[in-house]
Amino acid sequence: MSPRTFLYLTAFSTGAAVMAAELGASRLVAPFYGTSTPVWALLIGTVLSSMAVGQLLGGWLAARTRSIRPLGLLLLASAALLALLPVVARPIMGGSLEIMRHGAVGALAASAVGVTAVLALPMLVLGAAGPMLIHQAVETREATGQVAGRLYALGTAGSLVGTWLSGLFLVPLLGSTSTLWLCAAGLAGIGVVGLERGAPRRLALAAVLATATGLALTPRGPVKDRPGAIHEQETRYNYVQVTENGNVRSLYLNEGYATQSVYLLDGSLPLHGVWGYYGLAPSWTTTGAPERVLLVGLGGGTSARILRSLYPGAEIVGVELDPGVVEAGRRYMGLPDDIEVVVQDARTWLHVDDSHYDLVLVDAFQFPYVPFQLTTREFFATLGDHLAPGGAVVLNIGRDRESREVVDAVAATLATELPVVRGVDLPNGGNTILVGTHHHADQDAGLRALGISGSAHSRLARLAPVEPWQPDPASVVLTDERAPVELLTDHIVLRRLVHGLVGRAS
Repeated sequence: MSPRTFLYLTAFSTGAAVMAAELGASRLVAPFYGTSTPVWALLIGTVLSSMAVGQLLGGWLAARTRSIRPLGLLLLASAALLALLPVVARPIMGGSLEIMRHGAVGALAASAVGVTAVLALPMLVLGAAGPMLIHQAVETREATGQVAGRLYALGTAGSLVGTWLSGLFLVPLLGSTSTLWLCAAGLAGIGVVGLERGAPRRLALAAVLATATGLALTPRGPVKDRPGAIHEQETRYNYVQVTENGNVRSLYLNEGYATQSVYLLDGSLPLHGVWGYYGLAPSWTTTGAPERVLLVGLGGGTSARILRSLYPGAEIVGVELDPGVVEAGRRYMGLPDDIEVVVQDARTWLHVDDSHYDLVLVDAFQFPYVPFQLTTREFFATLGDHLAPGGAVVLNIGRDRESREVVDAVAATLATELPVVRGVDLPNGGNTILVGTHHHADQDAGLRALGISGSAHSRLARLAPVEPWQPDPASVVLTDERAPVELLTDHIVLRRLVHGLVGRAS
């Protein structure tokens, strides 16, 4: 291989490695820190800041040698760090998260520590490659712009390939660990080529082969060791885990702060908390027992199973973005076979669906964030178009104790399309149920009209009633153009973080 070909191939490979490593790392941290906006900001910020420092380092090294050997050594170092990343990262992140959780500092601080620790070094080394490539490739001052342009273009093309290959195929099919190891193997191969012929290259090749063999033979434990874990999967969208403890199976997504779905193995219904209100939801319509129900955010199917059991005559349609979650629901969580499941983005599907529903349940938030596109006036207008006369829209919104900024914003927005808005705070401090209708509360069918008897009736009757919800007058109406849901949630998270730090300091 000619030196120039090696340099161009290195530019392409390092560009691909940066994006593949970033996407692989995002899936690596998701089971511990989630996929919230602050986590992504910290992840991207770590990559960019590390590469900036690496570029300074690369410029310093380039000015001190014309040999290609240091570049090969840097690529080998980056490959080694990426290969070790999934091996050492999970214990570090798990430990830091546990410490932060017990110290009441919060997930944001844990994310900052964990993400920075596990990703900074390999990105720093990859950042050093750029200046060294330009220094090696440029032969005359007049050719600098043209050569640098080619290297930048190849690096960007590599980043594009790395993004598509890892995001669409490697991470969903092989998982984050194998993605990072394949990335490391590619860099190691290029690094070996960059060494001088003879003993250095043979020694490096032997080390790469020995490391690859050791990693291949390393037993793969669970991604996240939670008590009672019986299933885990890294999907295109989430890290999915199912646990079984005693009579209860639970489904968690990503960091697993909130229980996404529950299944009681004795066949009883979990008519408590959020799920109890889902069973009670038809009482807020004027028609009583529903004929058609739409579930936006089907998840593992707890709400579908409750509604199927309580209202056997209802036609239930569930929309879920992640096919891996649906698969886990079918295999482990008792998702009924007769539930129609649409695996698609809810807003996209609603534009082609022409059905009307007596009841629409929206439960798509991942603690503590609500997808902004499912909180806007335009979305609620679409739901209103699909609502049958006398129907109700019910939303599960996450909150933090007495902090209701997000709940109030969603309620104010809901009221622009469904003028009667009611709600109830659940005693767990983390959920609020909102109900939007065109009719007033005195027109509700009520619990008695639902045809439920026995213990289920008694348990639903004990739930606190929904009351007229008056959002803060300063609450913003959310639109597709401007929906600062993440910003409102960030303020709550930061406030908890500050309180936790002040509490520890005092």
